[in-house]
Amino acid sequence: MIGPKALRNGALVDASSLVFPLDDADITHGYGCYETLALRAGTLRLPGRHLERLIRSADILGMRHGLDISAMESALAALVAANRIADCNLKLMLVGHADRDADWYAFMLPPLHPPEGAHEAGLGCLAFRGERQFPRAKSLSLLMSTVAFRAAASLGCWDALLVNGRGELTEGTRTNIFYIRLDEPLVTCTPPAADALEGVTRGEVLAALAEAGQALAERPLRLAELAGGRVALMLTSTSTGLAPVSRIMDGTWLDLPVPPRVAELRGIYERHLSRYASGR
Repeated sequence: MIGPKALRNGALVDASSLVFPLDDADITHGYGCYETLALRAGTLRLPGRHLERLIRSADILGMRHGLDISAMESALAALVAANRIADCNLKLMLVGHADRDADWYAFMLPPLHPPEGAHEAGLGCLAFRGERQFPRAKSLSLLMSTVAFRAAASLGCWDALLVNGRGELTEGTRTNIFYIRLDEPLVTCTPPAADALEGVTRGEVLAALAEAGQALAERPLRLAELAGGRVALMLTSTSTGLAPVSRIMDGTWLDLPVPPRVAELRGIYERHLSRYASGR
């Protein structure tokens, strides 16, 4: 954590006080959900969207809570003011309990950014066979994602991309997937929402492209389709923004194309973000 202050149920506390006993089964069993928000130049990006998804995740997991989005936004603003940090990632955690409402926490972490030049040259990823439990909820139960991500990191990859039992790419451990088939009319595709966690950035990219009149579709993408060099793959997340994938490891490294169209899509998304930041 960074910064001296954190939040516990909306109240400012010393960050060092956020500790849990090892026999707290709600924590050790991962009974909770979380969100990661970007704080950039002192402005929290899309806090309402993240809080709405936090509540959706809690409801999917059957967690009792009395969360109020307006009150939470005010508390997050107080945390930003107290810590006086302009650029970081702000993590929200909601921990459920069997006999009472969930507790929620917020604290600051160093910002994550793709390697320099990655938005132009592309990122490396690992193909990993696995599926998220409760794919529509951003759950604290992260064993599979942790194993996959650490395997990817050991290869110098930005993320591990999950492959389901049908051989389809669904999502990354911390990213969503977009792609375009280069031998078809220009349609920007993303795996079906039923198979993946719908990231906040994924939703904003879809909104930005729709505003720009771009053709969109939810379609499965089989891992085997990447071998022909006719699919351009992209990742989105709070930390990644929209970035191309230039190679993927699936036993051996497979190079992927990064056509100019990817930069065009990123420009559409970044202009959308700029309008949001300026209030237009």
